[in-house]
Amino acid sequence: MKTILLTGATGYLGRNLLSSLLKADYHVITLVRKDTLTTAFLGFENSLKVYLINEIDLADVFDSHQIDIIIHTATSYGRKGESLSSMVQSNLYFPLTILELALKKGIKYFINTDTALPKDLNNYTRSKKQFAEWLIAYSSQINILNLELEYFYGPNDDSSKFITYVLNELFSGKKHIDFTDATPLRDFIYIDDVLDAYLLILKNIENINGLNTISIGSGKAVILKDLIIEIQALVNCHHVKLNFGALPMRENEIICSCADISFLNSLGWEPKYTFKEGIQQTIKIQKKNDSN
Repeated sequence: MKTILLTGATGYLGRNLLSSLLKADYHVITLVRKDTLTTAFLGFENSLKVYLINEIDLADVFDSHQIDIIIHTATSYGRKGESLSSMVQSNLYFPLTILELALKKGIKYFINTDTALPKDLNNYTRSKKQFAEWLIAYSSQINILNLELEYFYGPNDDSSKFITYVLNELFSGKKHIDFTDATPLRDFIYIDDVLDAYLLILKNIENINGLNTISIGSGKAVILKDLIIEIQALVNCHHVKLNFGALPMRENEIICSCADISFLNSLGWEPKYTFKEGIQQTIKIQKKNDSN
């Protein structure tokens, strides 16, 4: 049984990945902030160890366990009024501390969750890419798997995320919703497909050495406007007017982002969900959870 140190286990990707790792019989150590601790960890005491970041010395965690792999998913998007220093702490300084300890203890693999978006888009992407640069600098001392994720979505995601925002707006009873021109192309991937990619990478990790940048997405880019219209049709909210062009495009907007999934294809992976199926599954599970 391999031991994995997982950061960000209370975030959307992290908590879903945690569940998948435990089901796959990995032993998992998590580092979480006290204010994000939830009851989701209950029942996994035999295969899960939870440490509160602000209450322990991180070096003690590395000294107390034989860690095989680090998976870093913790992140701050800066969408909820976080300060710049707070974002840099989460996206750069904290993972640098983890990397430094990993190097000191001779851990073989560091799996980083990166964004597919470019460095100069905003402070979030800048801080994420700055950490990726440090990973590159030390890739001769530890095997690096830098996973560049396209836009992932699914049920119970944060309301600040794009797909969840669109769904919530459509279900809100509003008569109209304002958008930008929504002409950029984006690659959207359902959360279960992302989890399958992580697990397949873990299964093959001993054959992956050195520095590796791995794209995770559907491999298909969709015009945002078309995507929003498709969501509207799927939820049967035709009465809502979609005001495209009512909002300005954000500064430094990227015209097209799409994953090259050839590496994952070589491992035998391909997405199981089309965008339509992913949205339908998102709505189905969300409604079930809301009714409980």
